[in-house]
Amino acid sequence: MQPDLHSTDPYAVLGLQRGASVREVKRAYFALVRQYPPEEQPEAFKLLRAAYEKLRSAEAQAETDLFLFQPPLPWEPRKRRRKFDLDVHVEDVWHTLQQYGDLGRTDFKDDFRPVKL
Repeated sequence: MQPDLHSTDPYAVLGLQRGASVREVKRAYFALVRQYPPEEQPEAFKLLRAAYEKLRSAEAQAETDLFLFQPPLPWEPRKRRRKFDLDVHVEDVWHTLQQYGDLGRTDFKDDFRPVKL
């Protein structure tokens, strides 16, 4: 990757892929300092130095990665869940009363027991 001195991304400034190791960051920084020495190109050196400061250690790199802009995921419409039918229907009430109640029963012999004298 070529260094991009107009970018705000420190990885792009140093010409690295995201997730580069500390060793790769250091190697890229010193190679670019040789290419853009501070005596000849002070503005480019300031950009390189700022990018290097953001990536010079694993802790600084983790903090920089945390705050770098992440493009959003592509938009997908939400899948609609089917709505439950919460209305009370007469058929449901009738079925429940028949199943758990006495409606619809014709044999009541189980309800009576012999009388002991």
